Amino acid sequence: MTQPEIRLAALCDHALVGQDGKLSMLGIFRNISVSQLPAQHPRMYLVAVLELDPGAHSVVVRLLKPDGGAAMNEAPRIAVHAVPGQDVNVIVELNNLGFTTYGMHRFDLEVDGSTIGSLPVAISQIPANAPRQN
Repeated sequence: MTQPEIRLAALCDHALVGQDGKLSMLGIFRNISVSQLPAQHPRMYLVAVLELDPGAHSVVVRLLKPDGGAAMNEAPRIAVHAVPGQDVNVIVELNNLGFTTYGMHRFDLEVDGSTIGSLPVAISQIPANAPRQN
């Protein structure tokens, strides 16, 4: 049994796997700017490409606040099945995700009950006099 490995992890505006099995991501980001708290991000995707031993696995995605406390009531759980010689694509759609604190948050990725890595996301305040961009 080998250690699960994260080959790629990102947050983006949209993600999908085509009929040919290719993963596509649009609008990759690591920072979210908000005018005030609490704030909701309408939609984002967490994408991870994992190397796993063949067979069934459970993947859990947890969002943690800067102080380490849980930032989501229900952590998404995804059942995946790995086949020999192929990475596993995990795509989690997160809608209306709420943030109550500024600072560096992180998404922890767990496989079969063990955390295998993290993906940071910074929540920051838009300055009051910042020019608007379209």
